[in-house]
Order: sequence, then C-alpha cells, then structure tokens
Amino acid sequence: MSEWGQRLRRLLLAALIIALVVTSMSLTAAPRVRVERVSNWMATVVSPISFSLSWIGNKVGGAVASVGRIYGLEKENKVLRSQLLEYNAMKLELTQVLADNGQLRSLLGLKTALVGWTLVPASVISRSPSSWFDTVVIDRGSNSGVAPGQSVIIAQGVVGRVLAVSPTTATVMLILDPKSGVGAVDARSQAAGVLIGQTPVTGELTFQLFAHRPNIQPGDAVVTSGYSQYYPKGLLVGQVVHVTTTQFGLTETATVRPSVDFNSLARVMVVVHHPNTTSLPPIFGGGAR
Repeated sequence: MSEWGQRLRRLLLAALIIALVVTSMSLTAAPRVRVERVSNWMATVVSPISFSLSWIGNKVGGAVASVGRIYGLEKENKVLRSQLLEYNAMKLELTQVLADNGQLRSLLGLKTALVGWTLVPASVISRSPSSWFDTVVIDRGSNSGVAPGQSVIIAQGVVGRVLAVSPTTATVMLILDPKSGVGAVDARSQAAGVLIGQTPVTGELTFQLFAHRPNIQPGDAVVTSGYSQYYPKGLLVGQVVHVTTTQFGLTETATVRPSVDFNSLARVMVVVHHPNTTSLPPIFGGGAR
C-alpha cells in the first residue's frame, strides 16, 4: 500500500476512536443530568417540609420548657404560700400571747396596788352579739365568792357590776348598758352626777349632773363617787369629751368616753371585798386629789 493510503487509514481510525469516546461520554452524562434534576426537584419539595418540621420542633421544645418552668414556679409558690400561712399563724399567736401578757401584768399591778382588797380574776367567756355592749359572761361564780352587785374592774377603769351568778359563771352588766347607773364625780371640780350608757350604743356615756353650774370641762377625769352601793370610791370611769349647755348657760349633761376598751375586753377582776375608806392611787382614778 502506498504511503498516502496508510496515512488515510490512520486518520479514519483516529476519527472512529474519537467518535466512540464522544458517544460514550454522551451516554454517561445523560443519567447524571437526570439524577441531578431529580435531586434538585426533591430538594425543592422537601425543603419547606423540613423547615416546617424544624419550626414545629422548636416551638414544641419551647412549650415543653415553658410548662416545666410554670410547674416549677407553681411548686415554689405553694411552698411560699405554706410558709406565709405558717408565719402569719405564728405572728397571730405571738400577738395574742403579748396581749394576754399585757393584760395579766395590768391585773397583777392592780391587785398589788389595792392592798386590803379581795379581788377574784376572771376571763370573759361569752358575749352575745345582740347585747355586746350590755352584758358579758365570766368564768367565775359563787364557788369563787362572786355574788350579785359586786363591781368588776380592770387596771384601766370600771367595767360594770355582777348581775347574776351560777356556781361557776357570772353575768356582768357593763356600764355601757343604759340600765346601768354609776354614781360619779368630776375629779377636778368634784361635780357629782350619774353616768348611764347612751342609746343607741355609741361606746360613750352620758353624765347627768346634779348641780346647775358644775364647772366641768372637756379632758376632765370622771371617777366613781362612792355614793353607790356597788362601786368603791375613786375608780376611774372615763374622760369628759363634750359638754352640753342650755340656752341660759346652765350645764345639763356631758359626754364621757370610757377608759376601758370594751371591744377587747378579755380578763377582769371582781371586787369581792374592799375597805370602805381606801383612797385609790391616781393611776386608777384617784380618790384624793
């Protein structure tokens, strides 16, 4: 074969080889393109779903964490409420103990000051809402020497007098009762009169004076006169807060605020016996000025 023929042969062979390589590469690239297209389509479809699931997961996780925190706070609040109730109970108990201690001290001081007097301590055990300012029931009766007519006092002043007794209890008529008359005098001017409870109940007393010009003034102390068979002389009853005069300038009555706080009355002393000539210390009214 000539040299030109051999060269043509080599060219045809090279062209055939190149055609086979190109065909092979084309056949190999087609599936890859299809795979990439499918992969891109799936990514487009799955991506929103994946984002939604991720968002839901975050929200659920946050909600679970919030529920856990709320449960912890509720548990802590229950503990704090329990501690607060316990603290309030202790505070109330301490307040009651201090109040009882103060009342007992005042009664002890009263008994020590009234040398020669026979005093029976008692506690208020019953009060009727319908007669709150009229009567109380105490836990001492005839078995303790308590009898009708005896006066009942505390360190701050006159409470009332015994109205009726049983072996273990007694009913006390308070000086606030309109039926209870207390003979009294103005400690400064010695103007005499009768103290009676006001109606309707105001927690104050009306001082009906005997003299035409008694010369009493707001701020004056009013004490028992000793003219009554029920109350010893010189027991503090209250203080003048208002004086009423007629159009002619003559004093008719005065309003007296009791020295005893009847709303918190809890412990009292019953005067079973007292010396008739006793002059009380000023703190209890003062028979002598």
